Amino acid sequence: MKYKFDYDINESGMLILKGLAFRNRYVEVPREDRFRKLYSYILIDIDLSYALEFLVRCINMYDDIDRICYFQMAVIKYSKCYSPSKKDGRSQLSATKVYKGIEEDPIGCHNKFIEMRNKYFAHDENDFKASKLGAILNIDERKMMGIAYPQMQAKFNYFETIAILMKLCEITKNWIGEELDKEIECVRLYVEQRGFDELNNYKDLKISNTWGLV
Repeated sequence: MKYKFDYDINESGMLILKGLAFRNRYVEVPREDRFRKLYSYILIDIDLSYALEFLVRCINMYDDIDRICYFQMAVIKYSKCYSPSKKDGRSQLSATKVYKGIEEDPIGCHNKFIEMRNKYFAHDENDFKASKLGAILNIDERKMMGIAYPQMQAKFNYFETIAILMKLCEITKNWIGEELDKEIECVRLYVEQRGFDELNNYKDLKISNTWGLV
């Protein structure tokens, strides 16, 4: 893939490219609406990488709590790639396009994971509907002793479900990889037209690796 380079980040957040046999600068190209698809695909590719890593860890986990956490995060990361964003947010993928020509009903499986994310993980619609209360009765004294509730949440056949989700993530990531290469080439040709002098006047690209509530 043409768009991947090794780099370090210095204390000021500047990206320093590594392994290039020529003097270089890593400059920031000003944002334009025409780059929206590229930005979106890059973020989706990152989310899919995280989803696959979470699933690998999920397989190797023996603790149920750890397995549930990694599995839920994988489902959320995957679903995010296909979920509509806010007006100024990233573009979403179309399952119809990504899974076109793929056998074994990938769209049906995809829809189940989206439903899982919406009704079990992000919200608790199904768990709420399935919640039950019980009254404890003393049969001998013919009176109620109290109210109790069983702890009920959806259970999954994790290993079978993980294998299906992993396959969907791999198919989507392969599709994104091909589209990223096409989009990068389109953007490269567009930006290259500005000429070296204009590009060299752009500021150095810096990023922040931190975020917080304050």
